[in-house]
Amino acid sequence: MSDRHGRTDEGQTRKGEDGDGMDAAVRYSILGTVRAVRGEAELTVGPPKRLALLSLLLLRAPGPLTLSEAVDVLWEDDPPPSAVNVVHRHIGALRRVLEPGLSSRAEATHLVRAADGYRLLVDASTSDLLRFRELRAQARLAVRAKDPVRAARCLVEALRLWRGPVVAAGTPVSGHPAFVSVGHEFVAAAKEAADVVLTSAPEGAEEVLAVLRTAVDCHPFDEALHSRIIAALAATGRQADALRHFETVRTVLAEELGVEPGPGLRAAQQHLLQHGGGGGGGDDVSAGPAPVPREQCAGAAHLPADSTVFTGRQAEFAQLEQLLGPVGAGRPPGTTAVLCGMPGIGKTTLAVHFAHRSADRFPDGRIHVDLQGHHPTREPLDTQQAMRSVLDALGVPHDRHTSDGALTALYRAALAGRRLLLILDDARDCEHVRPLLPTAPAGLAVVTSRRRLEGLAVTHNARVVPLPPMSRAGSLRLLDRRLGTHRTRAEPGAAQRIADLCAGHPLALTLAAARAQTNPHFPLTALAAHLTAQAGTLAPYTGPDPHTDLRHALDRTYRALSPGAAVLFRRLSLHPAPDITVHTAASLTAADPRTAHRHLTELTDHSLLTETTPGHYAAHPLPVTYAAELARAHDTSAERSEAHTRMWQHYLHTVEAAVALLAPRHGSVALPPLLPGVRPQRFPGRAEAAAWLAAERAVLLALVRDTGRGPRDESLRKQLTEALEVSPHPPGP
Repeated sequence: MSDRHGRTDEGQTRKGEDGDGMDAAVRYSILGTVRAVRGEAELTVGPPKRLALLSLLLLRAPGPLTLSEAVDVLWEDDPPPSAVNVVHRHIGALRRVLEPGLSSRAEATHLVRAADGYRLLVDASTSDLLRFRELRAQARLAVRAKDPVRAARCLVEALRLWRGPVVAAGTPVSGHPAFVSVGHEFVAAAKEAADVVLTSAPEGAEEVLAVLRTAVDCHPFDEALHSRIIAALAATGRQADALRHFETVRTVLAEELGVEPGPGLRAAQQHLLQHGGGGGGGDDVSAGPAPVPREQCAGAAHLPADSTVFTGRQAEFAQLEQLLGPVGAGRPPGTTAVLCGMPGIGKTTLAVHFAHRSADRFPDGRIHVDLQGHHPTREPLDTQQAMRSVLDALGVPHDRHTSDGALTALYRAALAGRRLLLILDDARDCEHVRPLLPTAPAGLAVVTSRRRLEGLAVTHNARVVPLPPMSRAGSLRLLDRRLGTHRTRAEPGAAQRIADLCAGHPLALTLAAARAQTNPHFPLTALAAHLTAQAGTLAPYTGPDPHTDLRHALDRTYRALSPGAAVLFRRLSLHPAPDITVHTAASLTAADPRTAHRHLTELTDHSLLTETTPGHYAAHPLPVTYAAELARAHDTSAERSEAHTRMWQHYLHTVEAAVALLAPRHGSVALPPLLPGVRPQRFPGRAEAAAWLAAERAVLLALVRDTGRGPRDESLRKQLTEALEVSPHPPGP
């Protein structure tokens, strides 16, 4: 049976008189309500959760929708254990709706499996969202080709695809930020359409005016929309209505936000007054519509200077560029990137360099805000101060006594629809920066932080880009640019030694180069010898300027750690190799493995460690040097000695357990009783024992060579040496 709209049970479509049937393409709509139509018949998708899943697939098309994102969005609060299975079942049901005759999912041509989820196979001919973005991109190309009439046609056609300003209206996910951000594309397109239609195709002014009114209903404080409504009213001969609209908006802004109209609104009013807008409607239309000026800051760059010696970071720069999308695309694939890493690793330098290189993609401006999350002398900038800083840069007037809620609304309205780049520098944590992130896809925020800010990847689909140390080649290029090749090529061995001692740390390299620059008569071999002599301290990388003092920078990160994580950080200096596991960390701190894992995760979040493989963590040499300084200052000799003994016992007993499985006939020695808190590993089988010995081979070698601090009993060292003979060698390159 089918209803009067042509819908049938479980997606079966009624064959129309024109021959449309099962072979007809399925067309999808989410710009407004969600629909799937085959031929002339609308398909019944199913219950709300399934309709929401189809909406997500359409939102991510032509790319994949991952299972993790589907679960996160469909169950916003606390997904049940069966959530993934429920998604799979809804996918199966959607396949039956879209391809009722499908015998095997391997033959699916509509909804297919992707690497970590599913992909809906649509293009601009079958998805209204993709068609909208295609038309908007064509309009931008037409503007660049100085063909505003064609641009107007494309934008009007694009806006006609919207059946309402809410994306996926009526579904449980319509209020999710991912869908709300697409709604901002409607607002941006309405502004673009007004700009070209009112100047080049005035016959479409009435239609654009209706669209602008729809958009402003959802964004009542967007002054750019109101400016264009005033221009559209003037273009259709209703100057009196236009002036009344201005007065209405001015009253709303004063009562709701406590602010006066911005420069765009005031310019629209002045244009009306200068062209006879004070009389009745239609007094003077020959002068043309009121212009819709960009804000005074349009295209302005409120940025620090770009680095003249920038080098490297090609992979990380490419990840940022991917967020821009191809030139001419309707929107970038993402609105937020997070550059994270240890102090001095070059986060701000990369962000600012990217901002300078991307000027043409952000015609409405590029703004740098120092959030001061780890500033050496100032308190972190609070959210309201940061918002005011951006509004000031944009030239948006605001009252210093505006309430927090009104200020937030004004901030969001100011960002809406702007192709703006925000550099939100040195965020303390997720909550510090989250209210400042753009919600409209036209804008992009690049956040820098010593924290990983993985929460933003969950709530804002941010791309987290960790910055590792520079390679040796990159370090040498930086020295070349800082010192000149005439010095580095004259003493290549010394330059390589400096690069190795700085371990790819850009601030350390820059400080070493600065010492060479200010002492041009010093040979690089002397500088390398100086760094070598002080290899166990941070003395070469400290100085009177707190902004460039590496010890000072690391200290601010250390002070943000919990007490347990701080103890573990200091204990890292006792470990003979850069890599450490959860069980070893537990023995070093006399903690249970779960607690040790929590502390390792915290150190990783603060970029003091890197998780190289699950359960294995690596530390950079310079933070470990700082950890050793802290241990000598804060821990007694007895505490350090006991922790070192626990570490030795951990490895001795773990080696004994591994050798017992791999070489049961191998002789063993009597091991000392375990100190409280030692957590040696146990292995379920030979494979796990062999894998542990192979992974820990470098650590065991370092322990054998640690003649100054290890146990006096040579039989125990012999036990480690023999374990190395039993352990498999790691594969060669």
